[in-house]
Amino acid sequence: MSPLATSAGSVLINGRFLRGLWGRREDDLPVECPAWAQTFLADRWRVRSAAPTGGGVSQRCSEDVPPDSTVERSLELRGGAGIEHAVCLGQNVEAAEASSFRRQLRFTAWICVEHSELRAGEVTLVIGSPRAEDLFDASVEEVARVATAALPVDRWQRIDFCFDARGFRTTGLRVDLEFPAAFLNHPSARVRIADVALFPAAASEPGPRPAALEAFLAGRFFQRHDAQRINGVGRALVCNPHELHFQFPFPEMHSAPACTISQDNADLCVFAEDGQPQAGFAYDVTYRARSSVTIRATKMRHQLRDGYLAFRRFAGVILLDAEL
Repeated sequence: MSPLATSAGSVLINGRFLRGLWGRREDDLPVECPAWAQTFLADRWRVRSAAPTGGGVSQRCSEDVPPDSTVERSLELRGGAGIEHAVCLGQNVEAAEASSFRRQLRFTAWICVEHSELRAGEVTLVIGSPRAEDLFDASVEEVARVATAALPVDRWQRIDFCFDARGFRTTGLRVDLEFPAAFLNHPSARVRIADVALFPAAASEPGPRPAALEAFLAGRFFQRHDAQRINGVGRALVCNPHELHFQFPFPEMHSAPACTISQDNADLCVFAEDGQPQAGFAYDVTYRARSSVTIRATKMRHQLRDGYLAFRRFAGVILLDAEL
């Protein structure tokens, strides 16, 4: 039985946006969310646009929370110019949790809208089944627009929806809050979301899961590895005149993760056996498994017989995503 099914918390993971589960970056600066892309920041939560055109928004961690809530953080969407389509915030519930979600469900959340030119607006809960258990596949089928709730401007409002999820496919359940473009089509516009939960409608509203359990559940789908967590990625597994292959082990994830390394590779570095850094290597990922990835370092005629791969400085990071 899954950890979610046996725990007393929400079917959604990290609905309180815990401070320790914003591992994709270590500061509170906004992260750009371009149109027609899924952008992750708070672990398990993604932001995407409803269509491929128009401007994008940004997201960040906020300490602005509902006055009568026990949560300490909210997720803030920041508006921008040229936004033409609705913006969605949500996550996928994996197929293995079908026993938890294929029933009458209740969705609750706190939302606050800031906008200098609006008096009120509406938010819609949209649910559907992913076409495949794939983090990067944004397509869904059997989409249902469950309900719409009116929201005031400049104050927190709690929303509460009930719906029947028994007819959805076994590929999982996609849950999204859809905010109209009018909410975010101004650079000063802000939308904050806090204390999100999804649970059986027949059950009482669950209390918060312990932070350690929430971190464990999120860690099945996302891990951050940097110089503070690991000192060296490992010794070379394969060494030929133009390539070295390094295995990077990590705690086993739920499925083989996507692996993201620095685009400019400034923070990864091959070191010779005597510890001397070696310049001129390019890096890419050649193999992914549930508990390791293989990173290839390429440099023509590098003249090394062995070596190891490590971070050059503390800014280096390897991100692993295995969300379904």
